[in-house]
Amino acid sequence: MPYPIIEITKTSEPFPPALLAIGEDCPERLWLRGNHELLKAEKCVAIIGARAADAAGCAKAYDLAVDFAQKGYVIVSGLALGCDTAAHQGCLAVHGKTIAIVGSGLDIVHPVENTELQEHILRQQGLVISEQPLGVKATPKTLVRRNRLQVALSQLVVVAQCPAQSGTLYTVDYALKYGKEVRAAQFPYRNEATAGNDNLLREGIASLI
Repeated sequence: MPYPIIEITKTSEPFPPALLAIGEDCPERLWLRGNHELLKAEKCVAIIGARAADAAGCAKAYDLAVDFAQKGYVIVSGLALGCDTAAHQGCLAVHGKTIAIVGSGLDIVHPVENTELQEHILRQQGLVISEQPLGVKATPKTLVRRNRLQVALSQLVVVAQCPAQSGTLYTVDYALKYGKEVRAAQFPYRNEATAGNDNLLREGIASLI
């Protein structure tokens, strides 16, 4: 394996102080693969959204990642299909740095469709992180729990696109819990795919990006 997996505990280097700051939500250990220096990055943005985002939603995630990466931000997302994939791809397209936080052990790529994307992230000096031990498969619970790590590592959380009922909103809940700024995209049309964004903006939970 050209990018070895290492295990760290929260009392060792290079465990990120940003995760220690979330108190009881902080994992006891992490598994890392790739560029550990990204854990020291001062500018990180979590770009999130639905797996089933429409074409405009994925394009928005891609464009947001391009813009933030060009401004020197590390793009943090979850390697899921849809908006996560687009965000990682947008960052990579402009030779930016990206962190993928996953819900499985690092010896298992989830989803398997993103095996090549994960390798591309590593080739471009990115980082893949998990709190799950090797051999653990992703479950709905581990995927929700990993969202808090995306938020904790980031100064800003940006919702590219999500419906009214979406796992993305768990990430927004963590952002509110940790006092992080939330912003959301708006689209020139209204449908089920954009309803989550519309609600976040209307209720004042997120500001417009």
